[in-house]
Amino acid sequence: MCGKRWVGLTLAAATVVAVSGCHTAFGPEPLDRDWRVYEGVRVSFFVRPGSFAEQNVARLSEVLEDQFTSTVATLRLAYAGHLHAYAYNSGAEAHFTSDAAGRAYPETESFRFVAVPPMGDNLFQLMSHEANHVVVIDGLGRAGTYFMTEGLASALLSETFHRSGRHFLFPWTRSHRAQLPRMATLIDDGGWGRTAQDTAYKSSASFLAWLIDTYGSDRLRQIYPLNSDQMLDRIASIYGRPLDALEAEWLVFCENFAG
Repeated sequence: MCGKRWVGLTLAAATVVAVSGCHTAFGPEPLDRDWRVYEGVRVSFFVRPGSFAEQNVARLSEVLEDQFTSTVATLRLAYAGHLHAYAYNSGAEAHFTSDAAGRAYPETESFRFVAVPPMGDNLFQLMSHEANHVVVIDGLGRAGTYFMTEGLASALLSETFHRSGRHFLFPWTRSHRAQLPRMATLIDDGGWGRTAQDTAYKSSASFLAWLIDTYGSDRLRQIYPLNSDQMLDRIASIYGRPLDALEAEWLVFCENFAG
Protein backbone atom coordinates (compact mmCIF):
# COMPACT_ATOMS: atom_id res chain seq x y z
CA MET A 1 0.00 0.00 0.00
CA CYS A 2 1.32 3.42 -0.95
CA GLY A 3 1.41 6.22 1.58
CA LYS A 4 1.05 9.13 -0.86
CA ARG A 5 -1.96 11.45 -0.41
CA TRP A 6 -3.58 13.48 -3.17
CA VAL A 7 -5.98 16.14 -1.82
CA GLY A 8 -7.87 13.61 0.27
CA LEU A 9 -7.21 10.64 -2.03
CA THR A 10 -5.26 7.59 -0.96
CA LEU A 11 -3.74 5.07 -3.33
CA ALA A 12 -5.59 2.06 -1.96
CA ALA A 13 -3.96 -0.71 -3.98
CA ALA A 14 -1.44 -1.11 -6.74
CA THR A 15 -3.75 -3.35 -8.73
CA VAL A 16 -7.39 -4.35 -8.80
CA VAL A 17 -8.02 -8.06 -8.46
CA ALA A 18 -10.33 -9.10 -11.27
CA VAL A 19 -13.02 -11.68 -10.60
CA SER A 20 -13.38 -14.51 -13.04
CA GLY A 21 -15.84 -14.13 -15.89
CA CYS A 22 -17.12 -10.58 -15.50
CA HIS A 23 -16.85 -7.57 -13.22
CA THR A 24 -19.96 -6.27 -11.47
CA ALA A 25 -19.05 -2.65 -12.25
CA PHE A 26 -19.93 -3.14 -15.90
CA GLY A 27 -22.18 -6.20 -15.93
CA PRO A 28 -21.20 -8.62 -18.68
CA GLU A 29 -17.91 -6.97 -19.67
CA PRO A 30 -14.61 -8.32 -18.29
CA LEU A 31 -12.31 -5.94 -16.41
CA ASP A 32 -8.56 -6.48 -16.60
CA ARG A 33 -6.15 -6.18 -13.70
CA ASP A 34 -4.11 -3.20 -14.85
CA TRP A 35 -5.60 -0.46 -12.64
CA ARG A 36 -4.55 1.66 -9.71
CA VAL A 37 -7.23 2.80 -7.29
CA TYR A 38 -7.35 6.20 -5.59
CA GLU A 39 -9.99 6.38 -2.87
CA GLY A 40 -11.86 9.62 -2.18
CA VAL A 41 -14.74 10.56 0.10
CA ARG A 42 -17.44 10.03 -2.53
CA VAL A 43 -15.49 8.77 -5.55
CA SER A 44 -13.03 5.92 -6.12
CA PHE A 45 -10.82 6.57 -9.17
CA PHE A 46 -9.52 3.68 -11.24
CA VAL A 47 -6.62 4.76 -13.46
CA ARG A 48 -4.00 3.13 -15.65
CA PRO A 49 -0.52 3.19 -14.06
CA GLY A 50 1.47 6.20 -15.30
CA SER A 51 -1.44 7.52 -17.36
CA PHE A 52 -2.55 11.11 -17.93
CA ALA A 53 -5.44 10.39 -15.56
CA GLU A 54 -3.12 9.19 -12.80
CA GLN A 55 -0.91 12.25 -13.20
CA ASN A 56 -3.98 14.46 -12.70
CA VAL A 57 -6.06 12.30 -10.37
CA ALA A 58 -6.08 14.90 -7.58
CA ARG A 59 -7.78 17.53 -9.74
CA LEU A 60 -10.10 15.01 -11.41
CA SER A 61 -11.22 13.87 -7.99
CA GLU A 62 -11.78 17.45 -6.83
CA VAL A 63 -14.04 18.07 -9.81
CA LEU A 64 -16.13 14.96 -9.23
CA GLU A 65 -16.38 15.40 -5.46
CA ASP A 66 -17.69 18.91 -6.10
CA GLN A 67 -20.08 17.68 -8.79
CA PHE A 68 -21.48 14.98 -6.51
CA THR A 69 -22.17 17.52 -3.76
CA SER A 70 -23.67 20.05 -6.17
CA THR A 71 -26.04 17.59 -7.85
CA VAL A 72 -27.30 16.15 -4.58
CA ALA A 73 -27.90 19.64 -3.19
CA THR A 74 -29.56 21.05 -6.32
CA LEU A 75 -32.03 18.18 -6.65
CA ARG A 76 -32.45 17.76 -2.88
CA LEU A 77 -31.54 14.10 -3.08
CA ALA A 78 -31.20 11.68 -0.20
CA TYR A 79 -28.61 9.74 -2.20
CA ALA A 80 -25.39 9.12 -0.25
CA GLY A 81 -23.67 6.48 -2.35
CA HIS A 82 -20.10 6.14 -3.58
CA LEU A 83 -19.07 6.44 -7.22
CA HIS A 84 -16.52 4.33 -9.10
CA ALA A 85 -14.88 6.25 -11.96
CA TYR A 86 -12.85 4.32 -14.57
CA ALA A 87 -10.53 6.56 -16.61
CA TYR A 88 -9.45 5.02 -19.93
CA ASN A 89 -6.54 6.14 -22.11
CA SER A 90 -8.50 6.09 -25.38
CA GLY A 91 -11.91 5.50 -26.83
CA ALA A 92 -10.70 2.29 -28.47
CA GLU A 93 -9.54 0.93 -25.12
CA ALA A 94 -12.97 1.60 -23.60
CA HIS A 95 -14.80 0.25 -26.69
CA PHE A 96 -16.08 3.69 -27.66
CA THR A 97 -16.10 5.18 -31.14
CA SER A 98 -14.24 8.35 -30.08
CA ASP A 99 -12.08 9.80 -27.32
CA ALA A 100 -14.88 12.17 -26.27
CA ALA A 101 -17.12 9.52 -24.78
CA GLY A 102 -18.29 7.92 -21.58
CA ARG A 103 -20.93 5.57 -20.24
CA ALA A 104 -22.68 5.27 -16.88
CA TYR A 105 -23.74 2.13 -15.01
CA PRO A 106 -26.08 3.35 -12.24
CA GLU A 107 -26.85 -0.17 -11.02
CA THR A 108 -23.29 -0.44 -9.70
CA GLU A 109 -22.62 3.27 -9.08
CA SER A 110 -19.97 3.17 -11.80
CA PHE A 111 -19.04 4.99 -14.98
CA ARG A 112 -16.25 4.90 -17.53
CA PHE A 113 -14.87 7.79 -19.55
CA VAL A 114 -11.87 8.63 -21.71
CA ALA A 115 -9.25 10.85 -20.06
CA VAL A 116 -6.97 12.44 -22.65
CA PRO A 117 -5.22 15.84 -22.76
CA PRO A 118 -5.78 18.70 -22.51
CA MET A 119 -6.75 19.04 -18.88
CA GLY A 120 -9.74 21.36 -18.84
CA ASP A 121 -13.37 22.06 -19.56
CA ASN A 122 -14.08 19.31 -22.10
CA LEU A 123 -12.71 16.55 -19.89
CA PHE A 124 -14.36 17.92 -16.75
CA GLN A 125 -17.68 18.24 -18.57
CA LEU A 126 -17.51 14.69 -19.93
CA MET A 127 -16.81 12.93 -16.66
CA SER A 128 -19.22 15.15 -14.70
CA HIS A 129 -22.01 14.37 -17.17
CA GLU A 130 -21.47 10.63 -16.70
CA ALA A 131 -21.21 10.97 -12.93
CA ASN A 132 -24.51 12.87 -12.94
CA HIS A 133 -26.21 9.98 -14.71
CA VAL A 134 -25.29 7.74 -11.80
CA VAL A 135 -26.22 10.20 -9.05
CA VAL A 136 -29.53 11.26 -10.63
CA ILE A 137 -30.74 7.78 -11.57
CA ASP A 138 -29.72 6.28 -8.24
CA GLY A 139 -31.33 9.23 -6.46
CA LEU A 140 -34.56 9.57 -8.47
CA GLY A 141 -34.91 6.37 -10.50
CA ARG A 142 -35.01 6.18 -14.26
CA ALA A 143 -36.29 9.20 -16.19
CA GLY A 144 -39.25 8.80 -18.52
CA THR A 145 -37.67 10.45 -21.58
CA TYR A 146 -34.33 10.84 -23.36
CA PHE A 147 -34.89 14.58 -22.99
CA MET A 148 -34.74 14.31 -19.21
CA THR A 149 -32.10 11.58 -19.03
CA GLU A 150 -29.51 13.37 -21.17
CA GLY A 151 -30.56 16.97 -20.71
CA LEU A 152 -30.51 16.89 -16.92
CA ALA A 153 -27.05 15.32 -16.71
CA SER A 154 -25.64 18.43 -18.44
CA ALA A 155 -28.07 20.93 -16.91
CA LEU A 156 -26.69 20.07 -13.47
CA LEU A 157 -23.03 20.68 -14.30
CA SER A 158 -21.30 22.56 -11.51
CA GLU A 159 -19.07 25.41 -12.70
CA THR A 160 -16.70 25.46 -9.74
CA PHE A 161 -13.86 24.14 -11.92
CA HIS A 162 -15.06 24.95 -15.44
CA ARG A 163 -17.50 27.13 -17.42
CA SER A 164 -19.26 24.40 -19.37
CA GLY A 165 -22.58 24.67 -17.56
CA ARG A 166 -24.91 27.66 -17.62
CA HIS A 167 -22.23 30.08 -18.79
CA PHE A 168 -21.88 27.98 -21.92
CA LEU A 169 -25.45 26.75 -22.39
CA PHE A 170 -27.33 30.06 -22.24
CA PRO A 171 -25.07 31.94 -24.71
CA TRP A 172 -25.08 28.84 -26.95
CA THR A 173 -28.88 28.97 -26.98
CA ARG A 174 -28.81 32.63 -28.01
CA SER A 175 -26.32 32.06 -30.82
CA HIS A 176 -28.16 28.98 -32.18
CA ARG A 177 -31.67 30.39 -31.91
CA ALA A 178 -32.50 29.69 -35.56
CA GLN A 179 -31.50 26.02 -35.29
CA LEU A 180 -33.23 25.20 -32.02
CA PRO A 181 -35.88 22.46 -32.10
CA ARG A 182 -39.09 23.01 -30.16
CA MET A 183 -39.10 21.59 -26.65
CA ALA A 184 -42.20 19.58 -27.53
CA THR A 185 -40.13 17.85 -30.21
CA LEU A 186 -37.33 16.98 -27.78
CA ILE A 187 -39.70 15.78 -25.07
CA ASP A 188 -41.14 13.32 -27.56
CA ASP A 189 -38.74 10.37 -27.73
CA GLY A 190 -39.38 10.01 -31.44
CA GLY A 191 -38.57 13.67 -32.04
CA TRP A 192 -35.44 13.37 -29.90
CA GLY A 193 -34.20 10.57 -32.13
CA ARG A 194 -34.69 12.66 -35.26
CA THR A 195 -32.74 15.65 -33.86
CA ALA A 196 -28.97 16.03 -34.23
CA GLN A 197 -27.47 14.69 -30.99
CA ASP A 198 -25.36 17.73 -30.18
CA THR A 199 -28.33 20.07 -30.65
CA ALA A 200 -30.67 17.83 -28.66
CA TYR A 201 -28.29 17.56 -25.70
CA LYS A 202 -27.45 21.26 -25.48
CA SER A 203 -30.98 22.54 -26.08
CA SER A 204 -32.52 20.26 -23.47
CA ALA A 205 -29.74 21.00 -20.97
CA SER A 206 -30.16 24.75 -21.40
CA PHE A 207 -33.93 24.60 -20.95
CA LEU A 208 -33.72 22.34 -17.88
CA ALA A 209 -30.99 24.44 -16.28
CA TRP A 210 -33.18 27.52 -16.70
CA LEU A 211 -36.23 25.64 -15.43
CA ILE A 212 -34.39 24.64 -12.24
CA ASP A 213 -33.00 28.14 -11.69
CA THR A 214 -36.38 29.79 -12.24
CA TYR A 215 -38.87 27.38 -10.72
CA GLY A 216 -36.77 25.19 -8.43
CA SER A 217 -36.04 21.48 -8.42
CA ASP A 218 -39.16 20.23 -6.63
CA ARG A 219 -41.38 20.80 -9.67
CA LEU A 220 -38.77 19.27 -11.94
CA ARG A 221 -38.76 16.13 -9.80
CA GLN A 222 -42.49 15.80 -10.47
CA ILE A 223 -42.02 15.69 -14.25
CA TYR A 224 -38.75 13.72 -14.18
CA PRO A 225 -40.29 10.20 -14.32
CA LEU A 226 -43.06 11.03 -16.81
CA ASN A 227 -43.04 9.62 -20.33
CA SER A 228 -43.44 11.84 -23.39
CA ASP A 229 -47.24 11.84 -23.47
CA GLN A 230 -47.59 12.33 -19.72
CA MET A 231 -45.04 15.14 -19.53
CA LEU A 232 -46.65 17.21 -22.26
CA ASP A 233 -50.00 16.92 -20.48
CA ARG A 234 -48.69 17.57 -16.97
CA ILE A 235 -46.28 20.48 -17.42
CA ALA A 236 -49.07 23.06 -17.51
CA SER A 237 -50.61 21.83 -14.27
CA ILE A 238 -47.29 21.51 -12.43
CA TYR A 239 -45.80 24.83 -13.60
CA GLY A 240 -49.02 26.79 -14.02
CA ARG A 241 -47.94 27.66 -17.56
CA PRO A 242 -48.10 25.68 -20.82
CA LEU A 243 -44.87 24.42 -22.33
CA ASP A 244 -44.82 26.96 -25.15
CA ALA A 245 -45.07 29.82 -22.62
CA LEU A 246 -42.19 28.37 -20.59
CA GLU A 247 -40.18 27.95 -23.76
CA ALA A 248 -40.75 31.57 -24.78
CA GLU A 249 -39.72 32.75 -21.31
CA TRP A 250 -36.53 30.67 -21.50
CA LEU A 251 -35.60 32.09 -24.91
CA VAL A 252 -36.08 35.67 -23.71
CA PHE A 253 -33.85 34.92 -20.72
CA CYS A 254 -31.11 33.49 -22.95
CA GLU A 255 -31.29 36.47 -25.29
CA ASN A 256 -30.60 38.76 -22.33
CA PHE A 257 -28.17 36.55 -20.43
CA ALA A 258 -25.07 38.57 -19.57
CA GLY A 259 -23.15 35.91 -17.63
